Amino acid sequence: MEQNDLITIKRKMVEMLSISTMEGFSLIKLNEILYLEADGNYTVMHLTSNKKVVSTKNLGYFEKILTHEPFLRIHNSKIVNLTKVVRYLRAENGYVILETGKPLSVSRSKRDELLAFFSKPLLKKSL
Repeated sequence: MEQNDLITIKRKMVEMLSISTMEGFSLIKLNEILYLEADGNYTVMHLTSNKKVVSTKNLGYFEKILTHEPFLRIHNSKIVNLTKVVRYLRAENGYVILETGKPLSVSRSKRDELLAFFSKPLLKKSL
C-alpha cells in the first residue's frame, strides 16, 4: 500500500478537514460544521460553536472534497451539513432549518436533490 493511500485512509478515520486560511490552516471536525457559504473566492464555514472560519479556497473546492460526506450544495452560495438539518419548509423555493434554528434558502435547481435525499425515512446518527 502506498503512503498516499494510507494518508487517505487515516484522514477518513479522523473526520476532520484541514482548512487553508490567511494565517496558515485550521483543523475542523466535520460534525462541527453547520454550513459553508461562498464569499467571493473565499468560503466561510459556520460552526456549531457560533464561530466562523474563513478559508482561502472557494466553495467549489469544498463541494468536491466533501462528495462522500453528509454535505449537499443547496444553493449556488451554500453547502449544508445534512446531519444538522431538522426541518424543510416549502415556502417560496424552500428552506432548510438547522438545529440552531437558522433558516437557509434552497435554490429551485437544488431542491429536487435535497428532497430525494430526505424522501425515505432516515435514522439520524450523531457524529
